[in-house]
Amino acid sequence: MPEHCTSPARILVVLAALLAGLVSADAACVCRAPGATCDQKLCTPRARAPERALLALRGGDGEQTSPDFSKARGPSKLQRSYSISAIVPPAADPSHLRAEASSGDMDVHMVTTRKERMIEATISSKKAADFIKSGHSVYMHWAVDPEDNGEWHRPPKEMLPEGTNYRYKKHSVQTKFVLDKEGGAQVVLTVPDGIAPRKLRFICFVHHGEGTKDVWFKNANEGDFEMVVVPEIWRQEIEEREAEDGKKDASKASVTGIFGFLTGQRAAPQHPLRQTSNLTEGVEQLEETGERAPSPPRSAELDGSWRPHRKLQRSKSAEIRHLNKEKRMRLAEDAKSRHRDDRQHVKLSVMLPLDLHKWRITSLERRLVKLKEAGVHGVMCDLWWGLVEDKPKQYDFTAYTELVKACERIGLEVEFVMSFHRCGGNVGDSCTVPLPRWVSKCANQVGRDVAYYTDRHGTTNDEYLSLAVDEKPFLEGRTPVQVYEDYMTAFVDNFHQYFHKTISKVQIGLGPAGELRYPSFPLTKWCYPGPGSFQCYDKGMKESWAKWCRDNHKKDWQNHHPDTGGYNTEPGKSKFWREAGNEYGKAFLKWYSDELLAHGARILSRARDIFEPFRIEISGKIAGLHWLYSDPTHTHSAECCAGYYNTNKNDAYANIARMFKSNGATFDFTCIEIPTGRDKDYPYYSDPEGLVWQAKTGAEKAGCKFAGENALPVDSWEGYDMILRKAKHLDSFCFLRLNEDLIGHQYNEFKHFAHKMHPIKRPQARAA
Repeated sequence: MPEHCTSPARILVVLAALLAGLVSADAACVCRAPGATCDQKLCTPRARAPERALLALRGGDGEQTSPDFSKARGPSKLQRSYSISAIVPPAADPSHLRAEASSGDMDVHMVTTRKERMIEATISSKKAADFIKSGHSVYMHWAVDPEDNGEWHRPPKEMLPEGTNYRYKKHSVQTKFVLDKEGGAQVVLTVPDGIAPRKLRFICFVHHGEGTKDVWFKNANEGDFEMVVVPEIWRQEIEEREAEDGKKDASKASVTGIFGFLTGQRAAPQHPLRQTSNLTEGVEQLEETGERAPSPPRSAELDGSWRPHRKLQRSKSAEIRHLNKEKRMRLAEDAKSRHRDDRQHVKLSVMLPLDLHKWRITSLERRLVKLKEAGVHGVMCDLWWGLVEDKPKQYDFTAYTELVKACERIGLEVEFVMSFHRCGGNVGDSCTVPLPRWVSKCANQVGRDVAYYTDRHGTTNDEYLSLAVDEKPFLEGRTPVQVYEDYMTAFVDNFHQYFHKTISKVQIGLGPAGELRYPSFPLTKWCYPGPGSFQCYDKGMKESWAKWCRDNHKKDWQNHHPDTGGYNTEPGKSKFWREAGNEYGKAFLKWYSDELLAHGARILSRARDIFEPFRIEISGKIAGLHWLYSDPTHTHSAECCAGYYNTNKNDAYANIARMFKSNGATFDFTCIEIPTGRDKDYPYYSDPEGLVWQAKTGAEKAGCKFAGENALPVDSWEGYDMILRKAKHLDSFCFLRLNEDLIGHQYNEFKHFAHKMHPIKRPQARAA
């Protein structure tokens, strides 16, 4: 053997590589299906570690002299994962969840056990035991998802096993595998079921010692391991038990109170918003006693809360201020005195990130300053229902108040969107924000096919509550429209002092993605340029259609619903679209569209009553469904499925504009930036410019303000130029969206675009 291959350091490196792959290269390969021959060109570096180690021992071909783990996963934050756990415990053993996974070189076995009021999650691996017995250390980086909403945080303190270390500036922690009595290696996590997270995500790595690289292991899908800790059936049982315990505690407190009254003893009063979290303890002590508690150490800051930032945690600053009608009217007069509508030019705003609630305000403020320097007039931000109203009639606007204060300091306006929909599942959604948990619980109680839109296959869509339940009091005694009204009223009560200083306009969410439409093209089933599918198969919508048929003497149609094929069936191949001009087709499309218009009117009329006394402008958004607009069948099938009846000589956008005008709302339209020509032929038949022109014309005829925004990211001057060409018809324009590219390498181009927008006068100013 050559001398350069036999040095002690070199042999140690080779042995480390051999230990990293205890099975043959062909057996450990993750590039092939079981039983197939390994493709050496595609095989990952980690899987071929033993082969490379042997090459290094022989000296190889002179190029590779040591194992190359450069493509193995490095110690970075947790990324996208693939679920490999069961969702429901087996009927034969309802207290256990079991799952197994293979990572090529390490098999992982996971068991979740529920005992009395504790949940125990065990992650074990025999391969990890082999590494430990060979003198190496095996670690697990892990984080938890408390609410099953895709947001991963550090675990609660009660769940941390001995020897767990926090990772600096990371949302995960590090725990070491230990040998068990059966000769395997495991990590055991125990937590009370009342605070147990819904899911656990982790990755494993082997540490060979100082001076060598750690070897990371992912699951067979090249993602992090993910396991269910609390399945839905367990969660429901836990909630029912806690509700029962709460009743017992209330009864006990009542008895104690009576006893105290009779004996003269009084319990110490508790603040209604008192929290056990370490993050708010010092603040509350300062407010109640005038003295600040000592600051907790860094490790303790995250022990009591799963959220990574304190902005959205409840504190005394988030206390609800319900104002009586007389005081609200006095405040309205004060706000109206500040109102000025002398703006001459088109207002340019920038949409803020969807996950703004995760940002540090100082980090965001630096980016807002850059926008101000570019010439932006204001910003737009989603006010997520799922984050603000965590419990019925309890609203926490803390994070958004900080945003308004920051914009006030910088000199930017803020336009909030009353986002009554779920974030996640639409084009450009970068995070998941579900509907409030209590709303989902109420929806499940009455039935998903009652509360949510449903397609002809029986699939429900929980992105937005069905318009058929607008006036059904199933949300703990309130109807959805009443809940939306209370939400908007709470917003006024908490932000009235900023009206016509920082806030002068509010957009009202009316459906999926905040748009007035049906969820006819969910990304899980639809692909461009499919027409989508009608969403009228929930119980309420079917009852409404049957009632319409009876009232119009068409009883034969009661159980007759349109068959358009699938979400991606071409209109020319669908019987319904071929016959959409007959009596049944016209009647169904008009009913379907009228139901959507009535839904929009119900919510906008409430919004007008709330915001009009303060002279706050309201708006609603309409989707720019430009594909199949010029389809030879002339059915406008994509628009019709979304509720825009734009065929059979009907002008959908003129009808919507008249409804908006009657409720004092601005008509906000998307796809302003897309030019016609790129997808104008089969199978797309796209004509965005013609669509925008029709929408603009309909708004003008109705005397309704017309605003716009881009539907997709703009990364070339072609998109900017298209916006500038249409800007003279707009009252305002919102640019999607603030990201690192916009304030990075695209900043100068965007700044040039903003300066081009400045001299363009709004239609109202030109008319004057």
